Amino acid sequence: MFKKILVPIDGSPASLRALELAIEFAMKDGSKLTLIHVVSPTPICSKPAMIDEMRSIGNSVLEAASAKCDAFGISAKKLLRVAESNQTSTAYEIFREAVDGNYDCVIIGSRGYSGGMGILMGSVAISVALSLPCTTIIVR
Repeated sequence: MFKKILVPIDGSPASLRALELAIEFAMKDGSKLTLIHVVSPTPICSKPAMIDEMRSIGNSVLEAASAKCDAFGISAKKLLRVAESNQTSTAYEIFREAVDGNYDCVIIGSRGYSGGMGILMGSVAISVALSLPCTTIIVR
């Protein structure tokens, strides 16, 4: 059904459920999975040491998601992006990767950790779904 699936991962329960669905597609249809984590520093957290710490946490989230794929015999590509404060956003980085990478599906959790651990819950998923030219599946 889908050849290339992009799965935004932030470690939230919804993003992990999205990963589970993507793994099901990969097992059934042979889809290639790419996991993406976007670090979104706020102006308060824009010091290099803080961004490095956020990158480290993001890599840990990606490693845990990749290990889940490995457990099912699925190899997944891992991407870490940084949304530059006041220049881009988490939704835009996901959109850009989906379009530039020619994905035919994005599977994203409905409520993630964004904007102060979820103050804007769902806004990334909605922005991505409304913007993308490919199939977007939002998982609750």
